[in-house]
Amino acid sequence: MDVPRLSKSVRRVTAFDRDVTGRLRPVVLFDRRRKKKRQTKGLKPFERIVRSVSNANDTFAGTYARRHRRSNRKRRDGWLRDALVNVAKAANKGGKKLRVSRILSW
Repeated sequence: MDVPRLSKSVRRVTAFDRDVTGRLRPVVLFDRRRKKKRQTKGLKPFERIVRSVSNANDTFAGTYARRHRRSNRKRRDGWLRDALVNVAKAANKGGKKLRVSRILSW
C-alpha cells in the first residue's frame, strides 16, 4: 500500500470497516507517532533557559540586521549614524523574549 502525501499535522488516518459479524471496527490506515524526547528530567529547566536565551538572541540579531539595512538605505553611512538607536531597539525586542516570567512558566 502506498503512503499518502499528508500534511505534517496529520497524526493518524482511521477508517471503519465491517468485520464478518457486521460490526464496525476501526482500521488504522496511516499512523505517525512522535518520537519521545530523550532527556534527563533534572536538566529540563536548564534546557528551557538555554532555548529561551537562544531565541532571544535570534530575535535581537534579526531585528538589528533589519534596522541596519534600513538605516543604510535611508542615507549615506546611515548604519553608523543610527547604530546606537538600532542596537537599543533590537536589545529591547530581544529582552522581551527573555522575560523571567516566560522562562519560569512551566
